[in-house]
Amino acid sequence: MKKLLSLLIVLSLTLCSLTSCASGGKQTVLEINETTLIDAEIFSYFLNEVYYENEGISDSECIERATSECLEYVAVNTRFSQSGGKLSPREKAEVANETNALWRIYGDYYQEIGVSKDTFFKIRQYDCFKENIRLSLYDKDGTMPLNEEYIRQYFTANYVGIKYFYEELYTVLTAEQYNSLTDYEKGVYDSQKKAAEDRYRYISEIANYVNSSVYTMDEAFMAVTGEVSADISVSAAVVSKTGSSFSEEFVKAVFNQSVGSAFIITNSDKSHVYFIERIDLLDEKYGFYEEYRAECLKKVSESFLINEINSWITSYKAVRHLSKAERCLKVIKNVDRSKYAGTENYQFQSFLPKNPEAIK
Repeated sequence: MKKLLSLLIVLSLTLCSLTSCASGGKQTVLEINETTLIDAEIFSYFLNEVYYENEGISDSECIERATSECLEYVAVNTRFSQSGGKLSPREKAEVANETNALWRIYGDYYQEIGVSKDTFFKIRQYDCFKENIRLSLYDKDGTMPLNEEYIRQYFTANYVGIKYFYEELYTVLTAEQYNSLTDYEKGVYDSQKKAAEDRYRYISEIANYVNSSVYTMDEAFMAVTGEVSADISVSAAVVSKTGSSFSEEFVKAVFNQSVGSAFIITNSDKSHVYFIERIDLLDEKYGFYEEYRAECLKKVSESFLINEINSWITSYKAVRHLSKAERCLKVIKNVDRSKYAGTENYQFQSFLPKNPEAIK
């Protein structure tokens, strides 16, 4: 929770209009320094984020945190404008494209809680302003650049690199399905299953060869099967220790491996198998560090940026119309999110590669 220790928030007793936030989004909920007005649409956006990201949060705490988010919104927009900041044509296009893409999916929900597409666009724009400020402060050419080795250490401590390939060895049939086959079809199926067992054993041996520290995956593949690994689809990916789209069990298994070691994951009937080798995360041929550097910079600089923004808002004087804020929260609570597909899983962050079905 962002602290507002030096901030004076006056809880206004001004009567709120009987019109709900959902139908009167331009009502003022928060006044900052008597000149900047936060309307119900912007307040409802942040209120919704806080409410659904903090299970069991009290109404008063939810409103307090949303107020804090709004103050940060004003501080970032003000600083970006005062510093003469401008979005590049590429950034403007990205903000517009992201707004349109996300609005097609979540627009109906946001409209029901009183947030218009125009406000949704302003939030996406604010996110972009904030990232520009972050880079201007903490990136290589920033006014307070973070040590590159610090970013690199975070990367190697919280991510691992893997190479993997997947094979579907055979199709599992139920007893009823198998019994419905002709004798000839059963013979073919049994042969396929036997070949799959051999293939599984080969892949297990490949892992053993790699773990001997004598063979690379390519060499082990050739030694065991007489084939070249180029004949299969080998993918390289990065796995994050936290917030990964890979399963928790898979993440633990990968982080427990040393660089160069290999292992396999399969299901109970061994019809599907994944071969995974942990690789050097900093090997330049994969380009992982450059790909994830911005994400790591964002994570390691977040606490610095929060402190910096908080220093900007210590002198702010805010007047909050509590009854209007409570009305906005009531609207959010009364909306049935379950009827909006994907809303529960909605996040604006970049997603890491999706894990294969068999290792979920």
